[in-house]
Parts: sequence; C-alpha cells; structure tokens
Amino acid sequence: MKSEKQLMSLINAAQVLSSTLDVGKVLDKLIDEVINVIDGAHAVILFIYDPKKKKLIINKCKGFNQTYMKHIELNKDEGMTGKTFMTQKAQIFSHIQDTSKGMENIQPENQKNFHKALGALHHYPTSTICAPLLSKEGCLGVLTIDSFSEDILFNHGDLRLLETFASQASIAIENAKLFTQQERSKRIHSELAKASVSQQGLESVTLTLSNLIQRHVCLFNEFMDFTAASSLEAEQIGKEAAELYADFFDQIILGHSSKVYEQLEAGSVYLFPITTDKVAIGVMAVLGELQDELDVLDELAIDLASNIFAIELMGQERMLSDLYKYEGYLLEQLLNHKFDSFTPPQRSIVGISDHNRNLCVNIKISNQLLPFQELSSRKQLFNRLLFRELQKLEYKVLVWDRNMEYDILVIIHNQREEEKVLLQLSDFFSTLRTLLSSKTSFVFHVGLGRMFTKLSDIDSSYRDAIRCAEYIQLHRSEEVVLSYKELGIYRLFIKHDREELTDYIADLLGPLIKYDQDHDTELVETLHTYLECQQNMTKTAAKSFVHLNTIKYRLQKIKEILKMEKLQGKEIFELQLAIYLQGFVKIK
Repeated sequence: MKSEKQLMSLINAAQVLSSTLDVGKVLDKLIDEVINVIDGAHAVILFIYDPKKKKLIINKCKGFNQTYMKHIELNKDEGMTGKTFMTQKAQIFSHIQDTSKGMENIQPENQKNFHKALGALHHYPTSTICAPLLSKEGCLGVLTIDSFSEDILFNHGDLRLLETFASQASIAIENAKLFTQQERSKRIHSELAKASVSQQGLESVTLTLSNLIQRHVCLFNEFMDFTAASSLEAEQIGKEAAELYADFFDQIILGHSSKVYEQLEAGSVYLFPITTDKVAIGVMAVLGELQDELDVLDELAIDLASNIFAIELMGQERMLSDLYKYEGYLLEQLLNHKFDSFTPPQRSIVGISDHNRNLCVNIKISNQLLPFQELSSRKQLFNRLLFRELQKLEYKVLVWDRNMEYDILVIIHNQREEEKVLLQLSDFFSTLRTLLSSKTSFVFHVGLGRMFTKLSDIDSSYRDAIRCAEYIQLHRSEEVVLSYKELGIYRLFIKHDREELTDYIADLLGPLIKYDQDHDTELVETLHTYLECQQNMTKTAAKSFVHLNTIKYRLQKIKEILKMEKLQGKEIFELQLAIYLQGFVKIK
C-alpha cells in the first residue's frame, strides 16, 4: 500500500509538471506530495541559490511560521542544507545528535529566526533529509525535510524518494527558466527594435535598455563627452565613473579591452565599447549595485543596444559632417570670388555682413608617409576631434576639407582686438594638438592669416594663412601655430629659392660664420645683438653680459673680417637682413 501511495504521488507530480509552465504551482504540488507520501515529513523547505546574493534563499516552505522563515538566508556551506549544496549529494541526518551537529555553524540571526519559526515545542529536528536540485549548470538549490517525532526517523528509502521529487523540482525550475529566458529574449529584441525605429534618439534607447536589464545606463563619445543617460541619477553616477576610471575608459576607446568591470562606492560599473568598423566611437557604462553580475540575457541586450548606439552616433556624426561639407562648399565659393551667386539663406549661413570681421586659417597635415589605411584612420579621428572642438568656439566657422589640408574661415561677431583673437586661436589649436596626442600620433601645422572686413579682401588673409602654415611646417616643425604677424619679414622670403637665400647669407655673413666655427667665438650673435640694440654698445654689452671693451673689440674684429670701414647705412641693412635670413633657413 505504501509503495502504491508513493507511485501515485510521483504520477500526480509528473502530471502537474507536464501540464503547466507555472513553476510556483508545480513546486507547491511537489511539496504537498512530499508531505503526503513521506511519513514524518512535518516540515518542508525548498532553498534556491541566488548567485547575486551568493546565498541560499527560501523559495517554498511548509510547517514553519512564515513570518520568521522569510528572513533566513544561508551561506553556501551553512547548516545541513549548505552541506548538501556544497557536496551536491543527498544527505540523511538520522538522529537529533546528527541534526544538532549539522546546525552548529548556523549564523546567530538565522538560528534565532529558525527557533522562532519552530515555536516553543521544538528546538532541533529529530531527523532531517536533504536532496540537491541538480542541473547541467550545477546545483540550483536544496529540498529539505524535517521530522520532529521521536517515533519516526527518516531512512534511505525516504531519501531516495526525496531525490526523485528534487529531480522533478529541478526540471520544473529549468523549464520555467528556459521559458522565461525565451520570453525575455523576445522582449529584448522587440523593445530595442521599437526604440531603434522610433527615431527618438539616444535617450529613448538608453531608457529602454535600462528597463530591460534593470540597471542605469550612461553613454559617452570617444572623447569622453557625456552623450545620453537613462536618468539624471545615471548621468551623475556615469560622470563620476568617467572621472574616477578615466584610464579604463581609455583602454576601451583604444581597443585594449572589450569589457571592464569595476566597483564604485555606490555600486558597480561595467564599461563596453561602442564600435563601428572595429573602431571604438564611444563607451557605454552600465551601472548597478555592489557585486552585481550580468547574466547572458543582460549581455545580449547590451550587445544589441550597442549596435543601435553605434548607428545613432554615426548618424549624428554624419549629419554634422554633411553640415560642414555644405559650409565647406560655401567657403570654396568665397575663395573663388563667387560672392554674387549666394542666395539669402546661404548669406545667412556664411554670416556675410559689413559688421563682421573675418580671418582665414590654413591647416596642413604632415603624416603623409604613413600607409594609406593608417593615415586615413588617424585623419578621421582628427576630423572628428576638429569638428568637436570647433563647436566650442564662440565664433562661426566655415571648414573646407581638402584631403591633407583644411581651410577655415573664422567669422568674428564681437569687437575683440585682433591680437586677442589670434592668441585665442593659437591656444585653441595648441590644445587640439595636445588632445590629439593623447589618442594617436598625428602632426599638423596651422597658419593664421590677417583679419579683414570685406569678403573681397579674403585673398590676402588666405594667402597669409597658407604662407604661415608652409613656413612653420618647413622651418619650425616642433611648433603648432604661426600667425602672419609673428611671421613678419619672413613673409618676403617664403617663395624664394632656398639655395639663393643661402648664397645671399654666405656672401654677407660667410666669413663671420666660419670664424665663429674655427675659433669658437660669438661674433655673429654679437652683431645680431648690436643691431637689435640700435647700434648702442653700452646696451649691447649689458644684454650680452660682457664688458663694454669686449664689445668694442668684437665689433672691430667684425669690421676687419668683413672688410668694412664702418657699420652703417646700406651695409647695416644688408647685414641685418642676412641675419634674419639665417634664422629663416636655419644656418648655423
């Protein structure tokens, strides 16, 4: 009769298992059948392991006061249940001595709640059996039965029967988990697809992803500028993470890492690259609680969202690029003197007005010996950084991208002095070089032309900008920016043949240069200082940190070497010109 009762109980449990995907109903039925078929089963507890908490949590419970049992969370090795979970083998505790010993390592708080749940009648179970819920992924939890009768002690037959019910519980949990995963996977694809086609921007996608994975989401572009967030709280936490873990963000952008996990004081942060064509164009920060771990479906949602973010970011960049291309076309028209062909909207875009002042800028790229693919990649990065930084300028700008060269028209609406504008632009491009050097090695040189009001005078400023860029590229390659005012007299020499200039210097200063080299003297430098001090020997001596007689001697020696009776008039002008040219062609 007992065997028949057990068989019917197992059949009933199996029927429920195959009739519904409601795991709660299945587990309730299983526990009812356990109590019904196993003699002495006064209390049943189903523990499920929570990987996030790293604790065994009570899922179902009968025979105890629920008010206290719901507070019990066991460590993986705590009590009889913990021992069963760790060994993944069914355990039988036949006598009260066994159960007492098995519960020795129960935490005090759990002990207190357990005894309150038992009531005044019991202290420890007289007999206990535990069976692990095993699956392909490991142990899902433990099914535990307690007896409080001294007349009924569990045996190995009871234990084998409990193992059968535990197997059925495992199947029910696995089926429910699989169904839930399938449903969640469908929801992830559906919700993200809706967010993508809604064209409501990055904020909509970040909010959708946040709801799907139950975590904050924050986006940054490749330059660590904040782009979008799922909430104001996410934005704040994300910005704090960007400051604290700037090095990790750089690792992601530079492609040195596919994912970074770090702990903040308030929680955890995962960093993922947003990539296109294997190049990171942004970073996604996923922010959760302490020790928070992502599951497979979280990763799926993040991967799908990352692709959408990449498309959105590229779309924004494309729109900005198209705008600059159009404005570049307008600048090309200006440089070709097609002023009359401008429509009123185009004049508005350009900012044509007699009240505005203008200034031309020329940028020359110098990494032309790099392999084409590498040069192209670096130039694209420079392009994005240039346009990003230009948006921060207080002036309207038109940019014409001419492959290895950029022409820029700066339209100045305020009345700032020309020197201050030149200084501001010089600082701007120096900062740009610094920002770029932190990302990649890329050399460029910038020339700043003169300021003008009438657009018909654009040629002079444009020509000056090109000359300055050419000069700094050829003669001061370590510098970044040169303005037409700094170029000064050298503007007259840029287009001259270098050999011709060198011959001119040799004719006038050659003997002095040779004498300095042979005798380790400083006659050329003394002459330069003397001319700069307007031929005042006292000032020359002070500036050279030597005695006045030394200057008199050197000047006499210079006249002897150059075979000149006096240093004055045309001779002085030609010598000073030769010294300027010497600096220009870097003859030493």
